[in-house]
Amino acid sequence: FDAGVLFWGITMLTTIIFTVMAISATRVSPETATLIQEGEREAALDGMAAAFGSVSGGWTKTVFLLLIGVIGWKQSFGLFDALSRGQADMTYYFAPKAQRWSMSRHYIFFVWFIILFGIGTLSYIGTEDGPGAILDILAFMSAGVMGAYCLLLLFVNNRLLPRKLRPGLISNIALGIGVLLYLGGTLWSWLVMGALP
Repeated sequence: FDAGVLFWGITMLTTIIFTVMAISATRVSPETATLIQEGEREAALDGMAAAFGSVSGGWTKTVFLLLIGVIGWKQSFGLFDALSRGQADMTYYFAPKAQRWSMSRHYIFFVWFIILFGIGTLSYIGTEDGPGAILDILAFMSAGVMGAYCLLLLFVNNRLLPRKLRPGLISNIALGIGVLLYLGGTLWSWLVMGALP
């Protein structure tokens, strides 16, 4: 349920909204299309905001920038939330001494640890291209990691679980499709498109 709501309900919806907004902005401002194709993210966002502002006035530019900020915050915090909930749950149940703290205190600790670690990483371990280069590397690697994760789930679910607990055919097919899409997309991006981590 959680994955369905977060991925299909929220992440896909915001991705579709952002894509439609980007396509609309490129129709209003062809210069913005060139910036997007050249990978100039910051300039492209400014161009998209200006394109929306030119259609309906300055207030739409502000609304566009606020919407982009909310989309970015949601996607980042959604990942932080999911990771923190999992870590808090495992720490609380598998480390008996950790039960001195409540589950919510563990959750808050992990959320703030991840946020501060991310800020520190992007602020102090930058590259000559700035923190955006680190985010590009992480985006490229995430698909490969998800493909490997699907493979791991297929193995663990079908080899290590008792027969009564093993997933059915549909779940295994879905994981197999995940392997093909994630690892196939990673290899395609790397070998055919020339994207290197």
